[in-house]
Amino acid sequence: MFVTENPSATRSYTSFVLFFSVLLCAIAGAYGAYALRGLHADGAFHLLSLATGEKFLFWETPRNASYALHQWATVLAMKLGIDDLIVLARIHGFTMLMTPIVFIALSYFVLPKTQKHLFIFPVFYYLAGVMSGAFSAIGEAQLAGSYFWLLFFTILFFRTGLLTNILVFVLVLPIFVIHETFVLMAPLLVLAALYRLFRSTSTNDRLYFAALTALLIAVVVVVLSFILVPKSEYYESRSLSYFSTITSLAFIRSYGYYNPPAILGIIAGLILLAGIYITRTGRIKIQRVLLITIALAALAAAISPLIAERALSAKLQFDARSYGPILIPPLVLVMAVVSLRAAQARAYIESGFVAGVLLALALGQFGWNVAATNEWRHYIATFRGLLDEQHGLVTNEQALDALSPELQRTFVNMSWGWTYPTMSAILARDGRVQTIIANPASDVKGWEPFDPETLSDELLSSPRLDFSDYLSALAKQHARSRASSSPAKPDAVESNDTPAETPQN
Repeated sequence: MFVTENPSATRSYTSFVLFFSVLLCAIAGAYGAYALRGLHADGAFHLLSLATGEKFLFWETPRNASYALHQWATVLAMKLGIDDLIVLARIHGFTMLMTPIVFIALSYFVLPKTQKHLFIFPVFYYLAGVMSGAFSAIGEAQLAGSYFWLLFFTILFFRTGLLTNILVFVLVLPIFVIHETFVLMAPLLVLAALYRLFRSTSTNDRLYFAALTALLIAVVVVVLSFILVPKSEYYESRSLSYFSTITSLAFIRSYGYYNPPAILGIIAGLILLAGIYITRTGRIKIQRVLLITIALAALAAAISPLIAERALSAKLQFDARSYGPILIPPLVLVMAVVSLRAAQARAYIESGFVAGVLLALALGQFGWNVAATNEWRHYIATFRGLLDEQHGLVTNEQALDALSPELQRTFVNMSWGWTYPTMSAILARDGRVQTIIANPASDVKGWEPFDPETLSDELLSSPRLDFSDYLSALAKQHARSRASSSPAKPDAVESNDTPAETPQN
């Protein structure tokens, strides 16, 4: 038997910790949205495309459902007449950061009363998995994993009936195009449907779950085809990169930085697994040692961005965006194993030890996230300062030269390689663009959303942006460049001819 001092007290305490953890994640997400963290990485490009195109951006077919869930509120806000790009950026970021949390919370309500303790699995998925890469709000895989828990518990426990049967089929449809990593989760949904099929007693239920199983198998085939038969080399490299980055553990430590939220989640998971044996044997002293260990680890993670420069890498967080879905198969396996000894498993999950570990994990992840978001706010302020102080097209080197060495490191660490012009447009005061910071120079010409030298008609015609100041400053820069590059005339010869234009690099 598992040792629990006061089952009713620990049960209520564990439930409180689970809900408190979700609340902390929601607060961190809301703060991140307000601080414009949704602009990190691809988020800036997505927002600018929405603002100028005024319609959904379906960029990669395997993720169209995620795009719709991320973008619907921003599109609706624009339809309602909201034009301020900063307000739209906060709406976009809020939707991206909060939607996974909403799915996690909803998964609790589809659990039967006798199975509420299983809510620990989606909460741990979010705390240990999603929070390892939550700095990058754009992560569609995080949303896909959260949606999995809602759908998984629904299939396992819903009561059949005409309306609920239709609802479950509707809930399944988005996962055909929600994210490539669903290839790891779709087979688990197939097993859940088969479980219900074999336990069904009526003919109608058997037919329904047979059809549901077939539909989920089709999901597996479609998602697998996105990976095995990509429509281009670009999609092939993208699909494989999700798994290679995770399996190589590069998201934990790379580029000279490390990822404290990922490390803290791993420590918490190992302690919870070790606690199964320790709690069973009633070794209270070892429990206390483990609780102190996770508490210290959580404290170190929470304050690490404040005391260690290498404890915050926006790129590492982006690399960890697919880590959460990787955790789902082992979590479901553990859930299946503990279900074989349901009473003892429930006693352990509702123990004070588990509640303490989860509380430390939640507080540590919350602390790191808030500290990292504060650093992002400093980055946004620095970026806006550069835009206010400069005019025209500014090279990346010129922008960095205007900063102190410390601010240079932060600026480079937080920036994304090809989004400088995009960020310049979005962060312009009141949409009046006077400065665009160019992307870093590279020997290989990479893809860019737009060329700051020749703005697209879509950008110039957008009612939310005014490029007149920028174009005026850019014209003056070009005139000075032409004047400085024209050949000098002999002093004895006077001429009013306009210097010939020279090709610009």
